[in-house]
Amino acid sequence: MSLNKKKSENLAEFKIPKEGSLGLLAFGDIGLREWRKVKSKMNKNNENSNGQK
Repeated sequence: MSLNKKKSENLAEFKIPKEGSLGLLAFGDIGLREWRKVKSKMNKNNENSNGQK
């Protein structure tokens, strides 16, 4: 079994809350980037729903 395949089998899905979590800090830069994506997406959704009212 290759190292890349073994690594991908050990990955788990992690839900990222808008508020963030301490667990994301453990992922370092990758966790921070993913949290920023989620936060930006949530803010855009809120802006769109507020504009439609």
